[in-house]
Amino acid sequence: MSMPAILSASYREVCMWQEQVPRDDRAVGDLPDGVDVLVVGAGYCGLGAADGAASAGADVLVLDKEPLGWGASSRNGGMVIPELKAGPEKLAKKIGDLAHRLYEEVEEAFDHTEDLVAQMDCDYRRSGQLYLAHTPRHTPYLRDLAAELQRSGQAVHFLDAAAVTARTGSTAFDSAIFYEKVGGLHPAKFHDGMAKRALAAGAAVHDRTGVTGIRSRAGGFEVETTRGRVRASQVIVGTNAYMDSAVPDLAKRILPINSYIIATEPLTQEQRDVIGPQMMVDTKNLLFYWRLTADGRMIFGGRNRLDPVDIPVARDFLYDNMVRIHPQLQGVAIDYAWTGFVAMTLDRLPHVGTIDGVWYATGCNGTGVSLNGWLGHRLGHVVTGQAPPPAFAELKHPSIPLKPLSPSYVPLVGRYFALQDRR
Repeated sequence: MSMPAILSASYREVCMWQEQVPRDDRAVGDLPDGVDVLVVGAGYCGLGAADGAASAGADVLVLDKEPLGWGASSRNGGMVIPELKAGPEKLAKKIGDLAHRLYEEVEEAFDHTEDLVAQMDCDYRRSGQLYLAHTPRHTPYLRDLAAELQRSGQAVHFLDAAAVTARTGSTAFDSAIFYEKVGGLHPAKFHDGMAKRALAAGAAVHDRTGVTGIRSRAGGFEVETTRGRVRASQVIVGTNAYMDSAVPDLAKRILPINSYIIATEPLTQEQRDVIGPQMMVDTKNLLFYWRLTADGRMIFGGRNRLDPVDIPVARDFLYDNMVRIHPQLQGVAIDYAWTGFVAMTLDRLPHVGTIDGVWYATGCNGTGVSLNGWLGHRLGHVVTGQAPPPAFAELKHPSIPLKPLSPSYVPLVGRYFALQDRR
């Protein structure tokens, strides 16, 4: 039974980041008859694609079925992490030299993101990250992974339990890897900055306009929307976990999974100093991720199952574990709780490709703050002839087995993960 969260007088079940970035009222204007490039989705990926293509002089239209800034790009934890879910040597055993090129692109994406945030006010800080062993059984794994990453040239350090406690004030972990090249930002401010870049480059952004179908036609595509039909020479889909029936074959390859986040009231300076500025993630399958924000709050995210639950249930579960990991937060109240979707793929790798001539990028598996925007930007260059497809386009993108039945079997997978995490 989880400890009930202590709620502040101003507690609300809304996304804190979105509340902190007021959006200008946007008119829903008439759609053009045709464009060079039509982008579906106005998140990091879609806006990056729009910026990349419009900067080359293309006539670009971005469509999103929700209000601008509603989706995962402003709901996430704001962690800028250049990683893949497997180390470079382990991944190379599966896919050969392609693994090293994927890692090179992940590093390029991180550098691209740092170039972007240098031109924005989005509370970015190169803070580093701790990857924390949630049981002693995971310490040998972290030792081996740290050595593997060091051999590949990454700036990482293995830390024992005492060093972890010194950095975090927590005694809950047996060891950790500290990654130097990780940062944190305000995701809604970053998204707002990317939207302003795309608009300044000349792209048009129409929110509250859902795409309902995409059909090939002579010289390009015909895109059906909730507000009319648009012709496009090229189409890029960047909806990630919010994929729907507009491209059915892509929807079969993505599994949307809820992730939940709580945000505390501002902490005391003493509490902040003990916890430290770094991003933190543990080694569980159903992992926790947490950090301090620029305004001194703790945000703590994760899930205890793969099937969705009500926000109050997730909130109490997260609060209980936050206080278990950081007892110094006992009695701190929660101001916000919210949820959003993460795009999971069967092989836990991001993917880029084409379906019937439509380009897409998707599946960052929870670490898309850096990579998704860069993948979109690269696709904007691809469709305007400025660059070849990224190495991620060389990966085979498998479908989710029995996707229509996933609501039945995903909870069972979650229970299995939870059992593994207790070991």
